[in-house]
Amino acid sequence: MTERDDFYIGYGPVPPSVRRLLLWFVPVLVLGVLGLAMIGPPLHFDQANPGQIKGSQAFEGLLLAEPSPHLLVPNPDTPDEPFKVYPLSGLNKMSPRRAIMDNAGSWVKLQGVLVSRKPYEMLAAQKAEAIETPAGADRITDQTLSLGEFAIAGEIVDGKCYPGIMKPGRTKTHRACAVRCISGGVPPVFRAGNKNGQSLYFLLSDLEGQAVNDRVLNMVADPVEITGEVLQYGDSFILKADPSTYKRLPA
Repeated sequence: MTERDDFYIGYGPVPPSVRRLLLWFVPVLVLGVLGLAMIGPPLHFDQANPGQIKGSQAFEGLLLAEPSPHLLVPNPDTPDEPFKVYPLSGLNKMSPRRAIMDNAGSWVKLQGVLVSRKPYEMLAAQKAEAIETPAGADRITDQTLSLGEFAIAGEIVDGKCYPGIMKPGRTKTHRACAVRCISGGVPPVFRAGNKNGQSLYFLLSDLEGQAVNDRVLNMVADPVEITGEVLQYGDSFILKADPSTYKRLPA
């Protein structure tokens, strides 16, 4: 007596053994997919990017062009950090429009889309109009404090995509987009981690305090070590170093 072969054909009834297999396999498959959907994203740091686009908002502050376009907004509630720094981009992969940056050096009311990945936040500038300088705010830029020279390992990211507009927003997966943004004038930001696993962010400048965009494109998205002077700048940091001394680290 030969064994019956449960060979399945589409126009015939489902053999009992195949039916039993499907009864446990399909639920297990569904549960497995749901489980991966829940635990998978946090395993990929930027697919679970906690950044948010918080919509168009208005800010009043001092508009400056170097080392990268940024807005200094008074922060009276924190005497140790008298102003907050918002790096600026345009609405596309470019620096803010000329009509906005023509106000550099002046106090402005700036309208922009706030992009936030705490503690780093930036503004995609929409428009700006000059306003009167607030009383007691004329020496706001004198608050910069040198913290000394350090060698810091991290990654150069573009200041617009990383906080939330693109996922992933860094490493080689995002290199082509980041290079295009930074070459267009979006502020390059140096992201490093401290001993507690927290991220630290630095605006980059050369030794003369100027932008480094076109001189760091070959280093974007790679592990890099930068040795230079760290400046406390309001609630942010500036890393001041010669771009030619940046060192690429092993991946």
